[in-house]
Amino acid sequence: MPISYKTLFLLEANAFSLIEIKLLDVQSDDPAKVYFWLQFHKASHTLDKLDFVAMHKDEYEQQREFQQGKLQFNQSNGTYTPTEAAEPISLKAQATTQLPAELNDAIQRYFVAG
Repeated sequence: MPISYKTLFLLEANAFSLIEIKLLDVQSDDPAKVYFWLQFHKASHTLDKLDFVAMHKDEYEQQREFQQGKLQFNQSNGTYTPTEAAEPISLKAQATTQLPAELNDAIQRYFVAG
């Protein structure tokens, strides 16, 4: 049975996408069971869960810190700096209304196998 979710953010780089989703069929007061940041590797069509540490947002920009790296973004673009990398990777914000089929398929596989 497919999972039901809403895409909150989608940011694209050449080799990967970062996506935040909210599971709609999970009833919990624990945000870690409802909200997920995932990294989609375009070449292999696989997902890695990003382990959330902290967030900050102001009027113009949002920031997320994960064990795997740091993300800064606004409505049009952003940067992601993996923990093991010195240089940030440029990202382009995308519409969240229609995900690429391969990304939706990877999300479905990730949660069904979970």
